[in-house]
Amino acid sequence: MREHGYDSATMDRIADEVGLNKGTLYHYYPSKSTILYELLSDQLDATLDLIGQVPAEGTATDRLREFLRLQVEHVSTKQDELVVFFQEIPWIGRHLPADQVASLRERVDRYEKFTRKLLNSGIRSGEFRKLNVTMALHTTVGVLAYVPNWFRATDRRSRTALVDELTEFVLSAVVRAGT
Repeated sequence: MREHGYDSATMDRIADEVGLNKGTLYHYYPSKSTILYELLSDQLDATLDLIGQVPAEGTATDRLREFLRLQVEHVSTKQDELVVFFQEIPWIGRHLPADQVASLRERVDRYEKFTRKLLNSGIRSGEFRKLNVTMALHTTVGVLAYVPNWFRATDRRSRTALVDELTEFVLSAVVRAGT
């Protein structure tokens, strides 16, 4: 799905890519849409698990920094899955049944609610600039969404450097000068 997109991927290609015969693949995944749902679901669950790792206490800046750091680390280590995730999540209504779409959207909403709450707390405390929270949320997701397409850990840029640089890049757009 990463190479060809959902529409062009076939169960034959998927079976070949993962080293299974088609019958075995169908035993575990009765359809291509089942594979897509599992992939999207797993990535949303992993992202929601990151929320639980963000300290409940501390400044909004410190909490946002940790949340960003966790997300950048995640998107830089699950590249194949997340390329597909970010390619296909906008189009889930075309590929998946309504109950699965609702399940995925509910988890996206939880992620967005947490992020909005964190941004709003920083605005209220004066740590963050007065900003359009929706735009800040979607811009941050856009930054995160493209990392799996281009990042490859090399001697010149380590994963740690990527995490630090992107975290500070996003924070610099949000945190008020002098705080």
